[in-house]
Amino acid sequence: MIETMHYQNQTLVDVAYRALKRDIAERTLLPGQKLVTRELHERYGISETPIKLALNRLITEGLIDSTPRKGVNVKNINWADIEELLDVRKMIETYYLRPILMNFASDRSVQQKFLANLAEHKRSVQQGVDINDYFTVYSLDYDFHRLFIGCAGNKRAAQVYDNLGTHAYAYYIYGRQSKEATIAGVLEHEEIYRALLAQDETKLREYVESHLENARVKISAVLKSL
Repeated sequence: MIETMHYQNQTLVDVAYRALKRDIAERTLLPGQKLVTRELHERYGISETPIKLALNRLITEGLIDSTPRKGVNVKNINWADIEELLDVRKMIETYYLRPILMNFASDRSVQQKFLANLAEHKRSVQQGVDINDYFTVYSLDYDFHRLFIGCAGNKRAAQVYDNLGTHAYAYYIYGRQSKEATIAGVLEHEEIYRALLAQDETKLREYVESHLENARVKISAVLKSL
């Protein structure tokens, strides 16, 4: 049973959600494993309703699959699927560079959000010691890219990006990527931010493409070793 006293400011759905993510990341729940609500209730000491709601949230995020008449399972790791999703992500992030530059330059509040994200991301990576810090780091990573896509001013593109679930891979590589590699990703975010500030479309494209390719290589190396 998990220690709910550490989550006093969270709902039971939040507690179940984080517990499930933790167990997927730590490979207590394995890719392809069937998830039975009753068993999860016994494992976590949380009633079935919040567990079902937590599972629905994880289905939306792409960590869990739901199949009619078969139930729910931890999503299987499929490198071919991830590679295709990364291709789509690259298409979206590089297609809207001009409107992203324009909207970034005209919105001071967005610039401040980028700066706050970079500062918190770097701090979290440097001091991260446990799995909750790890979740924070990858949430900040997603938030950076979501801010970037948001600058395009295209709501449909943002919705497509949200539905890709390309950041779900992070929960399968916990403990398998070095701190140095994670820090390198944050530094690449800083390069992207500087190109936005400089309003340099050529450099921005170069940094975005390089960042996404480096992510592809790191993810591939980890997942193919599993």
